[in-house]
Amino acid sequence: MTEINATEVNENGDSPENAYPKTGLVIVGILQVLLGGLAVLVAPMMIIGMVVEKAHPEASGPTPSAVMMIPGIIIYLGIGTWLIWMGIGSIKARRWARSLILVSSWLGLITGLGGLIYMSLMVPDMSSEMAKGKEITPAMAAVMKWAMIGFMASVGVIIPGVLILFYSRKKVKDTFEHRDPRIIWTDKCPLPILFLSGLCVVGALSMLNLGFNNWIMPFFGTILTGMAGATVGMVTMLLLGYAAWGIYKLNIKAWWLAAWITIAGALSMAITFSQVSLLEFFDKTGLPEQQLEMLKQAITKNEVAIEILFVVQLIVYFSFLLYMKRYFNAQSSRELHT
Repeated sequence: MTEINATEVNENGDSPENAYPKTGLVIVGILQVLLGGLAVLVAPMMIIGMVVEKAHPEASGPTPSAVMMIPGIIIYLGIGTWLIWMGIGSIKARRWARSLILVSSWLGLITGLGGLIYMSLMVPDMSSEMAKGKEITPAMAAVMKWAMIGFMASVGVIIPGVLILFYSRKKVKDTFEHRDPRIIWTDKCPLPILFLSGLCVVGALSMLNLGFNNWIMPFFGTILTGMAGATVGMVTMLLLGYAAWGIYKLNIKAWWLAAWITIAGALSMAITFSQVSLLEFFDKTGLPEQQLEMLKQAITKNEVAIEILFVVQLIVYFSFLLYMKRYFNAQSSRELHT
């Protein structure tokens, strides 16, 4: 088999370099690097803000504790690093970059849509409570509300949506494949499988966040904290990690594991919150008293809506999981690996 090089021409008289220009990949890649840099810069800004608020507590409203700020700092650093890495991959036209950008963008879009809905419910009530407490003026509360919703819409919906639209284009896909013809690990399973595997990875990593909230976890009618919560959280993280790897390898046992984890988690939450209110649950999170009070006010007004949204999210996820089972039958698994 002869190898095509950049000096050869195609049937239209263009070389592969000209037939598959990467100008768009470079531009969008640079934008991702810039966004990643901004996300990384948020971390030191959060630390500086926390130090200033601690030094002048009388000049600010309720502020989160240092322990509660750490997850946010880690998340911004992680997102920033990821965006920079993906941006560089796009600039260099690496085919793994397209697959991972699409997977992470879909994860970001789904998470962003959910976060935007919850924020639209919670933020107005929390802002109103802050204004009532004279911590901020009503005008400032309104500005804060729309700024937070606008930020979430931009970062969680618009940016991932634009990336999905761009990297899903056939011309973009062809450009990656012609400029980086190697078959690599991201090509060894369908993109939906890579997405499901990534979802399990995110779920596993999210277990670590419980450690910053006293390891609080609903567990079949009770609320676990401390060592008990940590044990269940770590076991869940290991199981999700195994499921992520097995799903990527198209192992049907991993699919069943993910399904049973979902069913067990849903049953656990249903049983627990039929006996324990959301307010009681958040009482054990270790939130500062003022923040806890505002959160309680917002939950009280929207508890039914929050529960309905959770059920809808669960149904959508489980439906997707059932749909994905078609990739795991023995014949298609052999064909995909071949």
